Amino acid sequence: MSNYYNPVRIIKTEDWLRELNFRLNDLRISTPIIVTTPGNRKRLKLDSKFDPQSIFSDVGSNPNIEDCTNVVEFCQKNIFDGVIALGGGSAMDLAKVVVAHLSLGKPDIFELIEYKEPFPQKTPAIFLPTTHGTASEVTMWGTIWDMDEKKKYSISHPDLYPTVAILDGNLTLSLPLDISITTVMDALSHSLEAIWNKNANDTSTNFAITAICAILKNGEALKANPSNLTIRKKLLNAATTAGLAFSNTTTAAAHSMSYPLTIHYGIPHGIASSISLLPLLEINGKFIKGPIDRICNNLELTYDELKQTIKEIPRGVVPYSLDKWSITEDQLPKLADESFTKGRMDNNIVDLSTNDVLGILKELYSD
Repeated sequence: MSNYYNPVRIIKTEDWLRELNFRLNDLRISTPIIVTTPGNRKRLKLDSKFDPQSIFSDVGSNPNIEDCTNVVEFCQKNIFDGVIALGGGSAMDLAKVVVAHLSLGKPDIFELIEYKEPFPQKTPAIFLPTTHGTASEVTMWGTIWDMDEKKKYSISHPDLYPTVAILDGNLTLSLPLDISITTVMDALSHSLEAIWNKNANDTSTNFAITAICAILKNGEALKANPSNLTIRKKLLNAATTAGLAFSNTTTAAAHSMSYPLTIHYGIPHGIASSISLLPLLEINGKFIKGPIDRICNNLELTYDELKQTIKEIPRGVVPYSLDKWSITEDQLPKLADESFTKGRMDNNIVDLSTNDVLGILKELYSD
């Protein structure tokens, strides 16, 4: 059975600025806000391409409530009729807060998070990813963190799907290797989580398999050739394809387990969301044998070789054991208790207990 929906128009180009200007005219956006990071603002010389007064670049990793408040206040001091998001997950997630605010006129962040009625008028948004991981350019939600209260929120609404996603591999070329691999692993997690998911459908599974095969064919190659545009383009396309998969399923156990790792220990999301993939593959694998067989056949790998290929991508680039992140063994039970996020853990095709999760965390503790 397949019941699939995604309204985002995806444009692939090698000239992102030309395509962006065309889409701005097409959507009749004359005064957009540009949400980006300080690094992208400088690297892409955005102040020479747009009105500097329309650029909001106070964006760090893991946008929090204060970041959301700041960007809403920035909007209130200006008049914007559209949104451009240019960056990785943090910039794009924050841009979704902007879309909600401009569409609804509500300044309170929690009102925006809790709003579920159709938007009276949706503000058009153009998203340009500069990493190959998040896929926020084709989903309807964004993540907001409250590090003081140790909470993670999701702003989610069907009207938060971007209007257009523009994919240009050139935007990822200057991404450092560690962040590149981290985002690749996030995309792999999105793909596998879309398969071992109670909400999976035929179309989402097909997208996920396509993404996984592309990631596993190119992830290791990226380490040897980080400036290769062809590899970057394939991984960018794979990340968006993974987004097309999990945009209909949401994520599952790996992401649910990731949230306390990020909140308490600052583990980057791409690492936190993928560190548990191999143990979860062992647990879930027999229930998704068809898709796994298709992946192995496409890659001409045995099941054991598939697992080894996944393991090799981050090796030597980013740390992939919990002890490398200042976590002690006595803290694992608390992490296990906090690993159950409603709407994530319960999507997993196999129902996991706290003891199951604790066993996974113990397995991940050291190399």
